[in-house]
Amino acid sequence: MNIRIFAISAILLSGLFSWGIAQDPFYLEDLNPSSETYGQLVSPADFLGDICIVFFGHES
Repeated sequence: MNIRIFAISAILLSGLFSWGIAQDPFYLEDLNPSSETYGQLVSPADFLGDICIVFFGHES
């Protein structure tokens, strides 16, 4: 019984923790020349309801 309560609490807390982190807004310049928003600052919030993949790459 105690393991169940611990598991449920852990799931709820991790969900709340990730919700707080995931909601921080950010804007990046659209660098895709074939995009309708090329050169503009865009945010994942601009694409609500669409599938959105965000990649943070690094070049050495």
